[in-house]
Amino acid sequence: MLTVLLATALLVSEPASLASSTVLGKKCDVIRLDLDRVRLGVVVASGFPSGDETFASMIERSKPLAAINGAYFSTDTKKPIGDIVIDGKVVLQGRMGTALAVDVEGNVDILRVKFHRTMDWSKHVTVLACGPALVLDGKVDVNPQIEGFTEEKIMQRHARMGVGYTKNRELLMVYVKDGVTFPEFAKVMLELGCFEAMNLDGGASLAMYLDGKNIKAPSRKLTNLLIAHRKSEQA
Repeated sequence: MLTVLLATALLVSEPASLASSTVLGKKCDVIRLDLDRVRLGVVVASGFPSGDETFASMIERSKPLAAINGAYFSTDTKKPIGDIVIDGKVVLQGRMGTALAVDVEGNVDILRVKFHRTMDWSKHVTVLACGPALVLDGKVDVNPQIEGFTEEKIMQRHARMGVGYTKNRELLMVYVKDGVTFPEFAKVMLELGCFEAMNLDGGASLAMYLDGKNIKAPSRKLTNLLIAHRKSEQA
């Protein structure tokens, strides 16, 4: 009994966990992060905004606890589609999509960017915009067209990565291995407990990492990642 209790205590002490499950008939890998014990950030490729880099190299440079691929980007120019803020500095304005935004106190919000409008990110230290939105204010809210997404191929069923947060301050990094549309993905995120959630890049960019292990390795170089460090660690 003592051994079991000790093992449980060790598991509880970790700020991140990984679970594989089937949600609404879809196989998923889910990283859950305690927002009171991790710090979120964005790492961009060497040569950003016109360069890309291997996932392994970006992980080695940033040394995160957890990481997931970020925003869609042009395979020609390598420029991501959405706004990016790193350490309070706007490093890219894409003016489209939906953004994960983190304020100075570590509070997370997910909100639609005003299409073709410059957003005021002055109160945020970290922003990563991709999209489309999946869940907003506790409800499925999917409208890719108003966010600037028009390519038919991204609307079809694909394996997908997404990010969301719960009311009890957990951040979820979610890899749905089975093909889903955006509305189907939204229902999965809601079922997982997300109060708000958004889609991230997919296809050859699918990438997920936790504590020294690749959960999913991408098949191409990337330009940006959403990462999490333990709050006791240096960025």
